[in-house]
Amino acid sequence: MRNSARTATYTVLALALAAVAGPALSTPAHGRTEPTRAAGATHDGPSRSDRPNREAAHPEPRLIRLRTRTFDPTTPEAERTRPRGPLRSVNGQAYLVQFTTVLLDGHRAELAALGARLGAYIPDAAYVVRMDAAARQRVAALPYVRWVGRYDAGDRVEGGTVPSGTRRYVITLLEGSATDQREVVERITAVGGSVHVASDSLRLVEATLEPAQVLAVAHLDAVLALDLWTPPEADMNNARAAGGANEVEAALGYLGQGVRGEVMDTGLRTTHQEFAAFPPIMHTANTTSTSHGTSTYGQIFASGVNATARGLLPQSQPIFAAYSLVSDRWAHTAQLVDPAGPYRAVFQSNSWGSALTFGYNSTSAAMDDIVFDHDILVCQTQGNTGNRSGRPQAWAKNVVSVGGVYHYDTLSRTDDAWNGGAGIGPAADGRLKPDLSNYYDAVHTTASGGDAAYTGTFSGTSASTPITCGYAGLVHQMWADGVFDGSPGQDRDVFASRPHAATAKALLINSADQYAFTGESHDLARVKQGWGTAGVANLYQQALGNNWRLPILVDETDVLTQGQTATYTMTTDGSQPLKATLVYTDPMGSPSAAQARVNDLSLKLTAPDGTVYWGNNGLAAGNWSTAGGSANTIDTVENVFVQAPAAGVWTIEVIAGEVNADGHVETPVTDADFALVATGKVTG
Repeated sequence: MRNSARTATYTVLALALAAVAGPALSTPAHGRTEPTRAAGATHDGPSRSDRPNREAAHPEPRLIRLRTRTFDPTTPEAERTRPRGPLRSVNGQAYLVQFTTVLLDGHRAELAALGARLGAYIPDAAYVVRMDAAARQRVAALPYVRWVGRYDAGDRVEGGTVPSGTRRYVITLLEGSATDQREVVERITAVGGSVHVASDSLRLVEATLEPAQVLAVAHLDAVLALDLWTPPEADMNNARAAGGANEVEAALGYLGQGVRGEVMDTGLRTTHQEFAAFPPIMHTANTTSTSHGTSTYGQIFASGVNATARGLLPQSQPIFAAYSLVSDRWAHTAQLVDPAGPYRAVFQSNSWGSALTFGYNSTSAAMDDIVFDHDILVCQTQGNTGNRSGRPQAWAKNVVSVGGVYHYDTLSRTDDAWNGGAGIGPAADGRLKPDLSNYYDAVHTTASGGDAAYTGTFSGTSASTPITCGYAGLVHQMWADGVFDGSPGQDRDVFASRPHAATAKALLINSADQYAFTGESHDLARVKQGWGTAGVANLYQQALGNNWRLPILVDETDVLTQGQTATYTMTTDGSQPLKATLVYTDPMGSPSAAQARVNDLSLKLTAPDGTVYWGNNGLAAGNWSTAGGSANTIDTVENVFVQAPAAGVWTIEVIAGEVNADGHVETPVTDADFALVATGKVTG
């Protein structure tokens, strides 16, 4: 039960839940493993409106946006752009269905009654639907159906063509179904293909196929997409001071006590002197390729035998896994968050990834599914290309993707520069990436050359990613100890009381130190630095200044159905910047679609004088929001940063513009939850 006590620092309007919203808002948010909520959270519940928000309304659907083609299905363009020859489907029961509106649960029930099996969402307002010919006729006659057509095999295959030669593929299924997965595996075997992985997620199969076998698999009704598989590749003393780790250590003694997190990398020199005090729990066997992994692991977990190399969490419990030995990452992550298992991790750091790509693919979708199902904060290197070619894991919506900035081995930020180093965004569909950044060069950490070996030149996003994830570990310790919940010293179990992954991500983004920049072409523009570098000292100071709470902190406790708005208020004296951050964990997107975002929640702030600020408006070109704009329909991370807010009552709204898939699986209705963090100087 959520705390009903009010503090004077902010006001939250009374909850008025419409009947369509379903069960009470105290229902836990998504994830197969449900953490225990921290008692006394700083938010009880928003006011709620079911009136459509006209400013956030979406235009009438017109285009279907696949990665291979974009077309208006009601025009001759639909037939003209279809795949040709054997990549065109003439049989089967997989169709694209475009609707005239965002589907409500009444629509979903009617479709199911007509024999339609709703699958993956495809923008705009379309789904891949399985149904027989009779059901197709019934569905096509519905007044809210705009168009029905074949979901072609060529629309499912990466690039729209089948490469020559035998290749390994990642095959994404329409649904998480044991029956579908078994039938796909059996079909692959029957046509002579070799199955390597049938994931416990029930949504992914990896197999080696010849061209004719690819065609056979692409025509299966249960298959959503086929992408080429690629082998994993690695990327790569001031960090503790710059982000505030030293400050929270001095103030509260935080060194990662009780925190458990995993580094997944090449291999690890387990006998290094820095790892003796808290020996690693090995989640896989080790490998002999220990150079890269020893350095990334030490950035988080080195105990400080050499003070310069002390990690961000020197007294936490480290976990290590060799990525080359993990065949089913979904199952591996399930083990990490099993409350009865030996790991009980709250984060995972990854300084590696699959082959570089410009777009969201099956690997990206699989990462989104992992975070959605297992609710763990995952840090992912963006890559070191200096351009928009990045690791597919980093293009996932739900991870924390990490870029890099040269700091030239100084604590001063005035000489820092991107300087063509780390991979950058935006994503192919326009989403802002990376999420955060950190040191790209000259990091002092452990080395694998001996049990007392170190390096002062570790670099790349391989270095910035574990720094960022180490700070995420400190956020989890602060949360468990009560820094945002009334007073430090509560010493709760870090795993059992942890925030949701979206909330931890929102806390990191809201408190990040931004580099000053002007214009989208600046060396440190948004698409290069992300939302800045992790800064737990900022979180500590905000909590301290607000009686050990944050002005508004929503840990996925509130849910929205289609068209609803959650409203919060915050009264500020205007002496500090007002910063609001919305993050939501989105269901996996379709690899065959041109847009990864499925649900659309938008952030809107209204000043005391009525001035409106929409999420992310103006933030691509500078540190502070620009008034006006319109609802953001692309990103799953939205911010409003007001440098000099007007004193008085600010209204903060989270608007459910589109709920196309269930983002909150604990309730019987189709709804979505979210994390919301607002900071600033409040009155009272």
